[in-house]
Amino acid sequence: EEAGTRYLDAWTPHIVHFPEAAAALHALRDRGLRIGLLSNTHWPPAYHEHFLERDGLGGLIDARAYTSEMTYMKPHPEAFRHALDALGVADPARAVFVGDRLFDDVFGAQRAGMRAVHRVNPQVPDYPVHADATIERLDELIPIVDRWRNERA
Repeated sequence: EEAGTRYLDAWTPHIVHFPEAAAALHALRDRGLRIGLLSNTHWPPAYHEHFLERDGLGGLIDARAYTSEMTYMKPHPEAFRHALDALGVADPARAVFVGDRLFDDVFGAQRAGMRAVHRVNPQVPDYPVHADATIERLDELIPIVDRWRNERA
């Protein structure tokens, strides 16, 4: 148990959320959208929750799904279905997934029937898939979501 705690503690300085995350989540919630989090992880949920609360993001996320507690992980469609169910979304085509991994996030979300936005991360390997949109910063997501919502109207 002590070894596990020390391992997690070693990661603590590296767990940093993007500075624009809270503002972007607020903007999406102001539009009446529900927010979910789906994370491939072997860490316990409480570890993640601590950092979400520390950074003021906990109350902005309606549903959280951590693969450490699930049968499947991204890119398996069931991982995405689990997150959609937690949000009460029956039709995956009405959902948008944002992630920095082209295989796990973009390919997985699209395979599950969702739109996928790639948040560029140069430290993540490339994969031959085309995201529905690409962003450098989370606040760039807002006009994309607005455009897609207007197309559906």
